[in-house]
Amino acid sequence: MTIDVRPVRTEEEWRQHAFIAAYAFNGDRGDEARERKSAYYQWDWTLAAFDAGEMAAGLVIVPFEQYINGARIPVGGIASVSCLPERRRGGYVSALLRQSLATMRDAGQPLSMLGTPHFSLYRKYGYEIAGRQISYVFPPKTAKLRLPAPRGSYRRVTADDWQTLDALHAAHYSSRNGAFARSEARWRTQIFHALGQPHDAVVWTNTAGEPRGYAVYRTTNRPSPTLPWGETTLRVEDWVALDAEAYAAVLQYLLNHDLVHQIVLLASPDEPLADAFDEPFHIKEPPGAWLGHMLRLVDVPRALEARPALPQASGYAVTIALTDESAPWNAGTWRIECVAGRISAERTNTAPELEMDVRALAPIYNGFTKPVDAVRVGMVRVHNPTGVAAATQIFATSFTPYCPDDF
Repeated sequence: MTIDVRPVRTEEEWRQHAFIAAYAFNGDRGDEARERKSAYYQWDWTLAAFDAGEMAAGLVIVPFEQYINGARIPVGGIASVSCLPERRRGGYVSALLRQSLATMRDAGQPLSMLGTPHFSLYRKYGYEIAGRQISYVFPPKTAKLRLPAPRGSYRRVTADDWQTLDALHAAHYSSRNGAFARSEARWRTQIFHALGQPHDAVVWTNTAGEPRGYAVYRTTNRPSPTLPWGETTLRVEDWVALDAEAYAAVLQYLLNHDLVHQIVLLASPDEPLADAFDEPFHIKEPPGAWLGHMLRLVDVPRALEARPALPQASGYAVTIALTDESAPWNAGTWRIECVAGRISAERTNTAPELEMDVRALAPIYNGFTKPVDAVRVGMVRVHNPTGVAAATQIFATSFTPYCPDDF
């Protein structure tokens, strides 16, 4: 068996690539669904695994830029990893993932992310959990805010208003960690729509005429054995509030939907949502905590050099020995230093202070896991304790990483 991995080249290959993904994820296999996919994914983002000329598996590498400590760092988002059932366990997905790392390195994407319920599978290829989402659920009929609704105005918007929302999104997330800078195509096809269904959206403007917050949401209804008209849920797909007035205004707008049974809102672990309510017990306890995306360093020196450090990290340095089976160009011992907020990485022959696999570095890199905790669970081996303290300073972040985007 010889596996050939390459992008799709023809319309028929794209149809097969889309079919394999739809089949694997129990999605819509029709022409309209494929056209929606074509509006967002491009052929040259694809990789497919062929055996004797027949496509057996595929994936997509979606180009993004991710905010970390104020910088926008190129990321390859791995999506639609799928294989025909009759081809499973034939090495096709492994070949795809290994080739994707070389493809992203050559494309100048030093980081890679993916979302999956199969964490152990992707850990084999250097990925590690590096984020968390908090799911808040509360009833609009009884939940009340501590602050009164501010003066200002609401305006319902459509995808044609994406630039207004994008400016608010960038103002909020550019100083935080984990979110993606969004393109017009992403706003139109992924934020304002999902699976061909449009979402509702609103922008709140203060009395000075400045847009300060927004919410994108959808409502669903399902039968209930106790509620004669079923159970209606308002799910907030995306939201931003730039100040206290906007925070109260956006939440009050959601609470005004008092005919729905519950509101579901995803947020960062840093989100002070409970502090906004007069009686926080209306939030269902405990809020759901969902493991977020997995992260991988594709090109270690470029990833480190692209990531700013906080001011207090200047002057710190650490030597780390890395192993990386799937991307051997990262393996070796690296001297990592921080000067004036910039991180550098150079190969060295000196003895390492810390030793780890590349997957352990990912959640340390974006601030999700503190080095001391990585040591506690055995992901990092310590040869010199001063390395733990130095790594803690170099990789510190002001905000817990949080990615509200799916792909």
